[in-house]
Amino acid sequence: MNEKIDRRVLRTRTLLRKVLLDLASEKPLESITVKELTDTAGLNRGTFYLHYQDIHDFYEQYKNEVLDQFNSIIKKLSHTRETREPFIDPPSGYVRPFEYVLEQKHFFKIFLGFGGDTNLSLQMTELINQQFIHAYRANHQPIKSADIPVKQQYLFAYLASAYVGTMQFWIQRDFDLSPTDMTILFSKISRLGSAHVTFPV
Repeated sequence: MNEKIDRRVLRTRTLLRKVLLDLASEKPLESITVKELTDTAGLNRGTFYLHYQDIHDFYEQYKNEVLDQFNSIIKKLSHTRETREPFIDPPSGYVRPFEYVLEQKHFFKIFLGFGGDTNLSLQMTELINQQFIHAYRANHQPIKSADIPVKQQYLFAYLASAYVGTMQFWIQRDFDLSPTDMTILFSKISRLGSAHVTFPV
């Protein structure tokens, strides 16, 4: 019986999320009402209020789940590489963050794209920054986060910001490169520096 209930809740949540994305592609999140969301989904408001306080709560729970998934993906990235050269054939773990964004492209186009949720880009940037710090500490044990050199911290902040900014530009261009191409491109830019990266005309 519980399994049937869980499936029903899951189906309802999936439907509500799809409708939210459809509505949010046409108007700001703040303009969407619970009545509009549930009417469009063919559900009653009582079902919605069993699990969520309002539209903001519904979106925040949705966003947090997406961020948790993204964080679990970037946490699996290896801490060390034998070479500092850019990727030619990147390991699947480094491609996976871009694959995930592509899999959730409807969500990311709306909320990480132009005019989206500013907090989302900041939260993703911080997750990536923390991963850089975690990797650095793993390679310099037993250093504490507070003891990481200040200029190293600036580098992490720069790279994390550039990573999310690159993703945002990719979204704006409607995912015109593959996740593998994006991984190689970011690897070249971050490891060689923009002054040393050239592309054929």
